Amino acid sequence: MKKLLLTILGPFFLVVSTTFGIIWWDRGAPPGFRPPVTDVTVETIHRDHRGVRITGTAHHELRIKQGEHNLFPLLAPRDTIGREIRVMVRSTKEIDRLVGYEDMTIEGLCRPPGNMIPHAIAEALIERGYHFADNYVLIEVFED
Repeated sequence: MKKLLLTILGPFFLVVSTTFGIIWWDRGAPPGFRPPVTDVTVETIHRDHRGVRITGTAHHELRIKQGEHNLFPLLAPRDTIGREIRVMVRSTKEIDRLVGYEDMTIEGLCRPPGNMIPHAIAEALIERGYHFADNYVLIEVFED
């Protein structure tokens, strides 16, 4: 009976602990918790950051709806004419359709964009005159 339990529960706990560890490593904090927040700027942020607090100007005129999330670029503070995207923001906060630009400070999880920014969305932004910086990042806003 002990061998049977060990045979069944051993792999289960191995998978659970490995999954927990990978999530902790990826987020910089255990599942369900926020990583420590670091103050960064649009110019200094990089993919090695996890929890960040950043201030910049959101270009809401380019917001893109992706399911329940809004995607928009965040440029340096008070930069309304810049076209290089170093930071994309993903948030569930609704944005007033009349707002084109907004200075904001956000806290969120910084990560490489991966598949969260599909090629079609990137192409739409490029067609509007924007271009992506090498190693741009995506910030998923902490919603609580």
